[in-house]
Amino acid sequence: MDKMEWAVWGLEYLQRARLAIHDDFNAAMEELRGYHTSHRESWYSSCKNIISTLYHRSAEITASTQIPNEEFASPDSFESELVNYRAWLLGMAEELKQESENYRRSNDVDGAPFLVDVANRHVHNILAAVDYVLEKQPAEIPNVISPETADLNLIVGLARRFHEAALSLNHHPHNGTTLEIKNEWDCQYLFRSILAAYVPDIRDEEWSSSVAGSSARCEFFLKSLRAMIELKFARKPTDAKKIKGELAVDFLDYGGNDEVDRVICLIYDPACTLKNPAAIQSDLSGPKTGLERVDVVISPPRS
Repeated sequence: MDKMEWAVWGLEYLQRARLAIHDDFNAAMEELRGYHTSHRESWYSSCKNIISTLYHRSAEITASTQIPNEEFASPDSFESELVNYRAWLLGMAEELKQESENYRRSNDVDGAPFLVDVANRHVHNILAAVDYVLEKQPAEIPNVISPETADLNLIVGLARRFHEAALSLNHHPHNGTTLEIKNEWDCQYLFRSILAAYVPDIRDEEWSSSVAGSSARCEFFLKSLRAMIELKFARKPTDAKKIKGELAVDFLDYGGNDEVDRVICLIYDPACTLKNPAAIQSDLSGPKTGLERVDVVISPPRS
């Protein structure tokens, strides 16, 4: 089984695993709607968010078992997203574990609310399926992904989901101050807070070495991962040409920095003004002079 065969088989397996728990998922969604408790309970908010997002994301990933498709351009992108997906699931499991412990301490009881157990079951069902697919990678595909690669792949995944993070800030549960992402500076402010949960050493606004008399400034330099992160904010369709031109020059500069191997660029397009975003990502991503890899991500993602 080569990598393409493995990826297609993996999608088919995950689709079957998702279908096997579809009715249980629907029952959990109904349970959420019918559960009577204070929405201020943190465990309830966690369960509601986890069950709902997992319900939809698990369906999105397995919507097509063909590669390429709208979700995965290649077997490599499937592998990368599977690693991101696993990290996301582990984060959910840890959140539920913490909510369960907090509930037991606060209420002096032995167990957790029923919905916490329901959410936990779904997370671990999907996690078990993902682990099984990863275990079946062909021998020529490394079964152990280096921490550096895993971290950078996770960051690419976080960039793809940036729009969801921005939307989540539109409503405060207690009518407090909200944050609206209006420009590149707001993007930088939010994305740095997201990165801080995963990367201990984030250096702000690093200058790359000069190429042809100029030097580019990236938003973040992740020294331990030998990576730079660039952010762009799209306001209108004509921004595509400007952004592509700026990034082409920036990538030349970044390639001249002997401390950098990889660049991740997030283009935030909240109003979906850019035409043919898939072409923009494809044209700008890949190996570049002096760089092992460039990942350009447009959020929110679309075909």
